[in-house]
Amino acid sequence: MQTTEAHRKLAEKFMFKKLWKNVFVSEALVQLAALAYTEEEAEIVNALGLTGLPALAIARRVKRPVREVAPILKSLAERFLIADYEVKGIKLYAFMQLIPGVYEMQMIRSRGKDDEFFKEFARLFSEYYEETMRWLKPQVEKKDLRFGRVIPIEKSLESVSHLNIIALSTDKYSEMVDRNKSFCLVDRCACRQEAIYIGEGCGKPLDVCSAMGWMADLAVEKGLARRVTKEEFLDAKMRAAEAGLVNMVDNLQDPLQVCSCCGCCCSGLKMLSKFNIPTIIAQSHFEAFVNQDNCKGCKTCVEFCPMKAVTVKKKRARVEYSRCIGCGVCVTKCKEKAIALKERPNHKPPAETGVEYILNRYFEIKEYENPLLPRLSLGVGRLISKYVPIHISGPKYNP
Repeated sequence: MQTTEAHRKLAEKFMFKKLWKNVFVSEALVQLAALAYTEEEAEIVNALGLTGLPALAIARRVKRPVREVAPILKSLAERFLIADYEVKGIKLYAFMQLIPGVYEMQMIRSRGKDDEFFKEFARLFSEYYEETMRWLKPQVEKKDLRFGRVIPIEKSLESVSHLNIIALSTDKYSEMVDRNKSFCLVDRCACRQEAIYIGEGCGKPLDVCSAMGWMADLAVEKGLARRVTKEEFLDAKMRAAEAGLVNMVDNLQDPLQVCSCCGCCCSGLKMLSKFNIPTIIAQSHFEAFVNQDNCKGCKTCVEFCPMKAVTVKKKRARVEYSRCIGCGVCVTKCKEKAIALKERPNHKPPAETGVEYILNRYFEIKEYENPLLPRLSLGVGRLISKYVPIHISGPKYNP
């Protein structure tokens, strides 16, 4: 496919080149931009920001008549290549980042169709991901970014009570669910669907990834998910746990999404399991440990651990703590009850609000960009969020 300067600029925009000046832009990403967007569409998307604008304002930015720009924006939004929403009856359009964003939308909306566009999209994304992770690893090894976090499978927390450790409300997805009002399930896990398209599917359930709050309402409105009751939501998480899938959420007290991830396909977990970048995802409040007296060396934990963090030597299981994310899968699968969870040292709690989360990530990245600046306290994000109380999930969210 033919790539243009507009596609290259769009690839740079996906990589936030204005924020990371020396960021690596994969050629596969440029090709992916050319696959998904025409040159004309790419030029218009390059003019969008993260804050929504009406078609007239965007038309002025690109110096074209609104009658030409408006239908292009509508088409892009219908294909989930940009974001659109209404405020007081006015349609607004905004830039949608690649991940999470455009990538997930394309894999979900594919619905598993035997379609060359989706197959090629998956192939190019996989190539881009591999190249980018190899570049990213040395850039962020010492950065505590924590874009997402792991919460344990709830059944595994039963082992914690025996150690007189109190699981926090942010450690239990059932309590997060109780604090929410809107729920949905997607028909297709984006990561496992991508793996199927490139011939590497694992056979794990596709219909157990989910969203809550504002994201659930939006996904249902856009036809990307089906609304479910709280009971259906929890049943899906039970099925995911039985399949050995990991709970991955936003690094928020009240997250928007509760993905059910496998170590082989999930883009987030692969950052840890394959590329060993532990600072990208926050590990859970807990980590696994083995009661050697109970262990029979059956290797069930080795089979199910998504991070390959457990080995068996001399008929006894051992945990490699540099790889353990505290998901609790091994705990639920051990028939001998030889593995339990214990409190993780130096655990950092999630952000209270979306504003705090965004500001914390921004300060962390900016510190990396200019290490000569004094370290900015991440508490600034929490302070500012008190004055901008935007609630997109949890008890204060109003559907």
